[in-house]
Amino acid sequence: MKLYLWLLKFSIFVAAIAAKKDVRRKLTAQLNPGCPENICDDAGNLTNVVHVTSLGASDAIHYIWDLTGKPSALVALCGPDTKLNINWEGFFDGKANTVMFSDAPRYTFGVVLNRLWEYNDEEDVGTFTVTNSSQINAFSLHEFAWERKNFLATEDSVELSVKSRGLHGLPGNFELSLATFATPDHGPMTPHLMHTENSTQIDLVLDTVQTNDSFPQPRFAIEVVLVAMEPKKDNYTVVVKKSLDDEFTPGIFKIVNVASPASVNASSGGYLQYRPVSYTDEDRDVSTSTQTYQSSPATPNNAIKKLNNTVFRSIFGDSVETMLVQSLNVSFGTSGDGFYTKYNYTTWTFVVGYGAPLPDKLSLFVVVVATIGLGVPILLLCCGGCYVCVKRVRNNS
Repeated sequence: MKLYLWLLKFSIFVAAIAAKKDVRRKLTAQLNPGCPENICDDAGNLTNVVHVTSLGASDAIHYIWDLTGKPSALVALCGPDTKLNINWEGFFDGKANTVMFSDAPRYTFGVVLNRLWEYNDEEDVGTFTVTNSSQINAFSLHEFAWERKNFLATEDSVELSVKSRGLHGLPGNFELSLATFATPDHGPMTPHLMHTENSTQIDLVLDTVQTNDSFPQPRFAIEVVLVAMEPKKDNYTVVVKKSLDDEFTPGIFKIVNVASPASVNASSGGYLQYRPVSYTDEDRDVSTSTQTYQSSPATPNNAIKKLNNTVFRSIFGDSVETMLVQSLNVSFGTSGDGFYTKYNYTTWTFVVGYGAPLPDKLSLFVVVVATIGLGVPILLLCCGGCYVCVKRVRNNS
């Protein structure tokens, strides 16, 4: 027993040391970088543009989180000395080419949260397949005013959280949280998605939202626009993988990857990853979980219109028409769960990153403990067997 306890303590020590050595990038972050006082002070904590530089040995990942227009998150692979500059007056006027890198990015990928759909799920199917326009309300997230709740930046992680009271016709509490980390690991927030050192995690909460009185069975869905610096003629690939690991998200055995062609073929593109789960309570566990459903990515008729009032238009201007731009809808809820009004709370958490999404895996601590848990009894059994055999041989001799 003493040996077992000693090995357990040693495993904890090894896991801690390994975690510290896993740091690959150094993070630096700026809130509203270079914004003149007469512009950003007037807007107070409603101006929320975060620039994060994640420095590696031979390159740098630049993240731009923009909550001034449509909520956007951009990931750009650049050289190690690349700088960012924002023409703030032009940026607030929605002009193109007002966000500039000193050197052209080698690759960019990102997402835009474009519209929030409220729909009446008359057939209680959960999926956003309603075709009757009288049963659907669309709200542009560009109209939401996001007030900053928290901004925290260290060399190991950067976090921003904002909230909004919604709009006329859709009052409620809406929250967005964005975070990036210096090392690969599971996120601290349920459903504990696996993030890399090249990704941003985004969490959306809809809390006590006042739904349309004429919709007796209301649900919500969100339109997500994916933007990649890849040929326009290509398509994103959606892969739903099974996972037997419920250590971090009990009861959820699937993970969804939406990957650009370069991410699928060369692990150098961009991806969106999430578990198809939403929670109906602030206490996120199995008892408060419901499902999400996703439509197939589709190319919009007018990419420029979709990307107006986003950081992508501010950087690339009209050239976004040549990029791989597609949109998809993610709906929250499943048949029989009582619709949104039963709990008045729903969530969605996803990761956006560069490269290929990491497969989910058991933590190092669990692997070490499991190995010891199986190894020690086997070792004792072998030692005991050898002792019995040796003793019998001595007695016979």
